[in-house]
Amino acid sequence: MRFVIGILVLCLFPTGEIKAQEPEISGDWTMFEKTCISGDEVRVINEDQLRDQGLFTDYFFLPDKKLRLVTNMTGSGNLETAEGTWTLEGDELICSIRVDANLMDIVWGFEFRDDMIHLKRSFPDGSTSVVNSFKRK
Repeated sequence: MRFVIGILVLCLFPTGEIKAQEPEISGDWTMFEKTCISGDEVRVINEDQLRDQGLFTDYFFLPDKKLRLVTNMTGSGNLETAEGTWTLEGDELICSIRVDANLMDIVWGFEFRDDMIHLKRSFPDGSTSVVNSFKRK
């Protein structure tokens, strides 16, 4: 009887570390909201405003941890595409992309909620932060 109780305890209360399951983000994602926060000022650009201004950013997260980024929001006025890899590490999404001949890591604060991705970055001095929100295409 003690043996059976011991087995039940081990099954119900595992002693090893339980790894949090990584959200399934593979697929095509499009930005539907951009929030800029600077001091007390919060500026939100919603999906309709993005569409009306002809602005977009799309991420294509491939299952093999490769990615493609297509955007016209870099300030250059052009459509730009970047390719690279992605990794989730806890609450960070690390996108390693090639820009010209250089490999660059972009680290985003990552939140996956209600089948939406929210990516946050802040200026080094903390004065301004941006949250880009994406939904599946």
